[in-house]
Amino acid sequence: MRKLLSGLDFGLGDDSWIEDNSHIFGTLNYRDIFKCIQFRLAHLPCQTHLDFHPVRLADAEGRRIHCKMNTADWCWDTQDQHSAGVTIVPVICQFTNCLGDWHAWPLKLTIGNIQKDIHQTSKKLAWILVGLIPTPPKSANINDEARHNVVGTVLSQLRHLDIAGLGLKWEYADGLQRQCYTLLPTWVRDYQEQVIVSVSDGSG
Repeated sequence: MRKLLSGLDFGLGDDSWIEDNSHIFGTLNYRDIFKCIQFRLAHLPCQTHLDFHPVRLADAEGRRIHCKMNTADWCWDTQDQHSAGVTIVPVICQFTNCLGDWHAWPLKLTIGNIQKDIHQTSKKLAWILVGLIPTPPKSANINDEARHNVVGTVLSQLRHLDIAGLGLKWEYADGLQRQCYTLLPTWVRDYQEQVIVSVSDGSG
């Protein structure tokens, strides 16, 4: 596994991986999520494709347009909790696969500050691998809460960050430092995998 991870450093280095053997169905390999976010903010290919503040867009008739992460009402509401100049950094997570015969489920991350048309452009490398979630043996009786706890380990820094606190000062691709506040507003996955991650009963 270490040999595989050494080829997936994305510029963060082989030593960026953390190995956690505390979970009941295998070894979890993951990265410091703040380092991944900071690395993505400073990613030079995205330098001209970053949004730093929420915006309000309208069509020719004055009707509100919601077409990007930073046009949403929640983004404005969050920004209003902070002083001018603060940058909200929305985190977007995605499982490459959460079902089937995989040795591990790749968990990827990008940020909402990167413009949406860039997220799907492979040359810009907007996504970064932050975790390999171990898959339990088929014979194992593993409930969804156990899977939820594994994902919670990877995202624990986000959970414990005080959105009303001092934030984090990070350098962007343009060379400027900004006071940043991170949060997780979006998880990209199908319904069944959303049930697993949220530990819901799937009946709603």
